[in-house]
Amino acid sequence: MTTVDLPVPLLRGKSDGYGHARMPRGANVREPERIDRVAYGRFRNVYLYITEACQLRCEHCYMGERLDRALKMPLQQIVDTLATWRRLGGSKLTLLGGEPTLHPSYCGAVRMSRQLGYEHVITTTNAQKPALKKFRQLEPEDFAYVQVSMDGGSSETHDAIRGAGTFDIALDTTAELTYRGFDTRIICTVNKANQGDVLKLLKHADELGASLVKFHVFSTIGTGHGNSEMAMTPPKWIEFCDMLNQVAPEYKTRVWYQPTYARRDQMERYAAEGYQGCIGRTLDRISIFPDGRCYVCSYLFDTDLYFAQMVDGQVQLNHGVNEFDLFTSALAESSCGGCKVSACMGGCPAEELVMGKASCDAYDDIVPVCRLWKSSAKDESEAEK
Repeated sequence: MTTVDLPVPLLRGKSDGYGHARMPRGANVREPERIDRVAYGRFRNVYLYITEACQLRCEHCYMGERLDRALKMPLQQIVDTLATWRRLGGSKLTLLGGEPTLHPSYCGAVRMSRQLGYEHVITTTNAQKPALKKFRQLEPEDFAYVQVSMDGGSSETHDAIRGAGTFDIALDTTAELTYRGFDTRIICTVNKANQGDVLKLLKHADELGASLVKFHVFSTIGTGHGNSEMAMTPPKWIEFCDMLNQVAPEYKTRVWYQPTYARRDQMERYAAEGYQGCIGRTLDRISIFPDGRCYVCSYLFDTDLYFAQMVDGQVQLNHGVNEFDLFTSALAESSCGGCKVSACMGGCPAEELVMGKASCDAYDDIVPVCRLWKSSAKDESEAEK
């Protein structure tokens, strides 16, 4: 395996756009990189799970049994993996776990990401004391933004999911990060237990100076398999998203959410915002785990349908049945009566595999929206512009 050392400066900006991937001429090039235009959907979003270890056991965590396995990527594997996917077009990197800050080489991985030329380096954290200790060794310029996981608008709901005392610690960490100048965002998994007070996070975000709050729906994968009673029905989640669109303009903080499901009359709006159906077909993202497995769709992490596997720093495609076959099958043959292509652009084949049937099969007026795609909450008058 070869360590790649590219002294490439991070190109930072306020936009969340990914820009064009910057591809090096060679492994040891030290002159400025040539800018190559890369077609949409070429692994621009890289999600690297540097560790499966986490000190918390949240009831909704999609990592499931991986948390107990607690594999960690050796630093050399991290470097080789980052370099490989950078050459394949990666420009927006998210470092994940488990809890990524528990990795002994976390700070080195962050700095190496910038050195390799990733234009946006992001991390998601539970914001507990070990995380704060690592962030104190880093600077705002090391990240495009930091996402803090908070699963309730109060200690009662958050701590019931994440553990006693974790809410107040996460608030304190967020406050310190924003004070130091980190672009800090809050991400929340909404379920039946916390849906009544998660909107309080918008007030907390305004007070703390967080730049954005993102909501997504509880998924019955990973640990969620054993807590399916926490899941919201598609109609209830759509109601929640409708409420977000009404409430969000009252706050300074931007609000994103992942629609996941939509009424048929909403699809025109999402299409106007850029939704083009199953993101898996575009290969716009890749998630890499410590065991080397690489998935395009997070809904399939519990399956053996991985797209590829990292072996000695190289990408080896899974030549057996894999997730890409699943993504593209709906283009050739619809499994829900023939309305998918016109109503929801092919639907969510992963949902059908994991849940046993499509949401549009259970609810006549509801169609699935790729849960990897997000929308910006806005009031109806703004949405019509």
